[in-house]
Amino acid sequence: MCGIFGMIGSGAVDKTLSALKRLEYRGYDSAGIAVKNGGCINIYKQAGMVGQLRKSVPADIVGESVIGHTRWATHGEVSQANAHPFISQHKQFAVVHNGIIENHLSLKYRLQSCGAEFTSQTDSEVVAHLLEANFSGDTLAAVTSTAKQLEGSFAVVVTTAHNGNLYAIKRKSPLVVGVSGNEVYFCSDIRCLSQYAVKVAQMPDDTVAVSAPSGSVAFYDFDGNPVSVKFFTVDAAEDFADFDGDYMLKEILEIPEKIRQAKKGYFADGGLNLTAKVVHRIKRIYLIGCGTAYNSGLEAAALAREMLNIDVLPVIASEFIYDRYPVDNTTLAFLISQSGETADTIRAAERVAETGGFTYAVTNTSTSTLRYACNKFKNICADGEFAVASTKAYNCQLITLTLLLADIAYLKGSIDENVHNKIIDSVDSLSAAIESTLADSYQIARLADEIKDSSAVFFLGRTRDYPTAAEGSLKLKEISYIHSEAYPAGELKHGTLALMEKGVTVVAIATDSALIDKMSSSIAEVVTRGARVICVSPYGFSNATVVKIPVVNRFMFGALSVVPLQLLAYYVAKRLNRNVDKPRNLAKSVTVE
Repeated sequence: MCGIFGMIGSGAVDKTLSALKRLEYRGYDSAGIAVKNGGCINIYKQAGMVGQLRKSVPADIVGESVIGHTRWATHGEVSQANAHPFISQHKQFAVVHNGIIENHLSLKYRLQSCGAEFTSQTDSEVVAHLLEANFSGDTLAAVTSTAKQLEGSFAVVVTTAHNGNLYAIKRKSPLVVGVSGNEVYFCSDIRCLSQYAVKVAQMPDDTVAVSAPSGSVAFYDFDGNPVSVKFFTVDAAEDFADFDGDYMLKEILEIPEKIRQAKKGYFADGGLNLTAKVVHRIKRIYLIGCGTAYNSGLEAAALAREMLNIDVLPVIASEFIYDRYPVDNTTLAFLISQSGETADTIRAAERVAETGGFTYAVTNTSTSTLRYACNKFKNICADGEFAVASTKAYNCQLITLTLLLADIAYLKGSIDENVHNKIIDSVDSLSAAIESTLADSYQIARLADEIKDSSAVFFLGRTRDYPTAAEGSLKLKEISYIHSEAYPAGELKHGTLALMEKGVTVVAIATDSALIDKMSSSIAEVVTRGARVICVSPYGFSNATVVKIPVVNRFMFGALSVVPLQLLAYYVAKRLNRNVDKPRNLAKSVTVE
């Protein structure tokens, strides 16, 4: 959520606007830049997307340094007044911010009592006024003093009329610094920095960075003491600014190849990378994530119950933080996050570590905060995913988790070598099965025309098919805005049947041959009440429209059966003229609790 970019160097205005376009998936409610030239700071900002901002910025403007922001609204409505950057009353400091200032109201009241005039409803504006109030000739001292007064999570980049430096403050919100020659960059996403920087560094929590026009960068703690931070060479990232089309569809079509890549990457990185001693100690496994990442853990837990005879529990990260889930030195927690920057998941990792558990990050970003917060790390190798609605990352998370759990089960002796090898080998045939399913996507496009006007869509599944139903429902609601829910099919008679009527669509997932009769009965219950039923299955159903998928190993069905549901969400949203890559009220990476 919220994209930050700031830089000192040539072409700063154009580079910042281009970077904000790349960062737009993190927030697209409004955008703005602050351009520093001499002792003057000029602000340009607009409600709406970066393209609208670019039109408002004079073509001939140049700046010694620029800071920019694309917003996902938390505090305050979507408006030009609430767009970043914010400038202090006497125009001495301008800031962009990602995160939440939890004590902003008390700070605001104090600043107002001293004469500060606020122009927005946001928590972020308080930082600009606080910097000005704390300034008494030493800019670094003003920044560190301000940092110590802030509570919450924040990544802040500051430009000032007092000198040519840029300043950054970081606590529990992603912020990366990059250098190339005498140019310095700050950004909330390392993939964006790879377009410009030769070397990058992850800013540690509770640090301030100072970059000078010479290209130097120094780091300090909040007391002003120097801090040593390592820079490293960053891999080139996919340039996603120039793609002409829908990223969601592009990323769905990439799934077969990315699954192959996930398997290859898993073994190239040494597989499980846990000793037999550590594995034998494990008596409880948590699979922790949010949204799509949680759903992949839900599916992986269903598979694990077929492989392991210990507790394997999927948990929503925000619930894990505040509930009393038991953790000790026999606990292993897989922390699942596409970006590796999901705030609730990072907090959950910290809670597991603090209470003696072992933490294992499963992410799509090798240099993420989550990776460094955990004992072990595995990259799902899905490559850049830029549509807000996650697709290929789900499939790659699921394959990676399945391989991890299969290795644990084999080391624990709960599955034999034959079963273990079949699970590994079946990944290859899975990719071919998904390619076959994608080739028949025209059928799903036709179904989208028929269900786009549904009053509601319910997704049903039993055992390992229920998590797939949950992910299908999530995809549909987040990009089409149609009301959608997922239920275990056996729960129909416990309330949900009251909602079945003409105009309702039910999507049933049925991949377990032992439960075909059960699912057929559930379908009959809703058909009798007037609902339309679509069934995703390798088997035939006389009372539903069947989207046929190939037969694969039972451990692979979740990664396959979700693909028609991803396509269905995409085509329904397109028929309704939704912005499939940037759905309303959502952002790709939720970096605050």
